[in-house]
Amino acid sequence: MPRLVAAAGAFLLGAALLSGCDPNPQVTNTGNGTAAITSSVTPAPVTTTSTTEATTTTTVAPPPTTTVVPPPAVITHAAAAPPQTACGADQYRNVDGVCVNRPVAAPGPPPGATAKCNDGTYSFSQHRSGTCSGHHGVAVWL
Repeated sequence: MPRLVAAAGAFLLGAALLSGCDPNPQVTNTGNGTAAITSSVTPAPVTTTSTTEATTTTTVAPPPTTTVVPPPAVITHAAAAPPQTACGADQYRNVDGVCVNRPVAAPGPPPGATAKCNDGTYSFSQHRSGTCSGHHGVAVWL
């Protein structure tokens, strides 16, 4: 049985080569769920010879070219983000795009403070993640 399968495979490969089919086409993933297929088969050039009384002319046809069809364009309709104004010098833009006051040193919690950092500054962070990260962590949540 393995010999029969091997013989059938060899026959099909030979038939593909004789018919001009590429036994190893190149498939390229385009990243948008489609694929582009290119083939590298170049059949032998066609040669014709004609002879007249004193002249022999040989014409060689150029090999065919391979054409790659580009995948269809992907169109997205993302809403344009509104332009953001710059935050003040004593503020930073958080992950939500909101300007938030930078941590400040104060004798007591200033209005709007959400945490006291380990270095004694007060944070105005709106999320726990990253609060007081540049100030040695959170000492107390307010």
